[in-house]
Amino acid sequence: MTAVLTDPLAAAGEVAAVARSVARGGGAPRATRIRDAVAALRTSGLLAATVPARLGGPELPPSSIAAAVGLLAQADGSLAQIPQSHFTFSRWLFDGEHPDAEQVWADRLLTGTLIANAQAEREPVIVDRTVNGTKIFCTGSPFADVLAVTGRCPGESAQTVATFVASDAPGTDIVGDWDALGQRFTGSGTVRFHDVPVGRVYSFDRALALPGYGAFAQLLHAAVDVGIATAALDAALSLAATAAPDPLTAHLAGELTAQRFAAQAVVEKAGRALDALWAGDPTTRPAEVALQVAAAKVTTGALTVDLASRVYELTGPRATADPGDEGLDRHWRDLRTHTLHERRREKLAVLGRAALTGEDPVTGPQL
Repeated sequence: MTAVLTDPLAAAGEVAAVARSVARGGGAPRATRIRDAVAALRTSGLLAATVPARLGGPELPPSSIAAAVGLLAQADGSLAQIPQSHFTFSRWLFDGEHPDAEQVWADRLLTGTLIANAQAEREPVIVDRTVNGTKIFCTGSPFADVLAVTGRCPGESAQTVATFVASDAPGTDIVGDWDALGQRFTGSGTVRFHDVPVGRVYSFDRALALPGYGAFAQLLHAAVDVGIATAALDAALSLAATAAPDPLTAHLAGELTAQRFAAQAVVEKAGRALDALWAGDPTTRPAEVALQVAAAKVTTGALTVDLASRVYELTGPRATADPGDEGLDRHWRDLRTHTLHERRREKLAVLGRAALTGEDPVTGPQL
């Protein structure tokens, strides 16, 4: 039975506890713990976070959702990334384009339905009466009930629509071929579609018109990074803890603690700006909020990868042993992989152009 969501941080904490439930080096493997944590996520109420209050949902502000995602990431970076697309794409379902379907979707999310993405592609995927083609980097697809499949209408040169299909629909093949340096348990593999029937079609234009659409997605990515870095530093501090640290070790521990605080602070500030935008604050400009989230994203990307690397200076060689997927190195691998989802230099260029010209950038899925 799915819980009624009243405290998102408490709910995230309970899910995170499942992911931590087996001590390092013993019991069930990490992949099993992720599956168990996703099952707990379904019953936690968190998956209904974006359901509007008018439809019986909690309608949480973005900062609360980001904070919950950050807690999940502290337990496991892969776990936190699995619902990232869910929170982003579930907003499409309440954009007013298909009001007759909104309550149906609200009820499904309130009872724990999980959505995964099927966006990235090497060859065009056409959405007509059926979906045909192959999607890659489909994060969360092995765990999902529903796939949000983006594509092109016939004759179009760019992706302009999405449709939501059951993950077990005939003609859908979820391939477990994700094998990366980090984030190894996100299920970000390939999905193939062969004559999968299309129901309602949702337009990019309507989705991008939602307040802070791209900025919200990016805020959640930043929260994942900060959560992973927090776990890395906590683990290193535990290894290095002593009653009387030498001055150099104490200095380094203080420096890394301050670095983590800075990363957390910029995400929180960006989240508050996005909260105001979602709440309809007339003094809040969408482009300015997008720039603030972009600044947070590039800042956390640099700070967290650096932090996860430098924790070894704190622990020394004892933390460099290779205990598989349970070692300190997994935090660096997870961060190095997750922060490559987009080119950091492109966001910096957008920020720089806006600063130099005073002109608002064009917002989109990544801004």
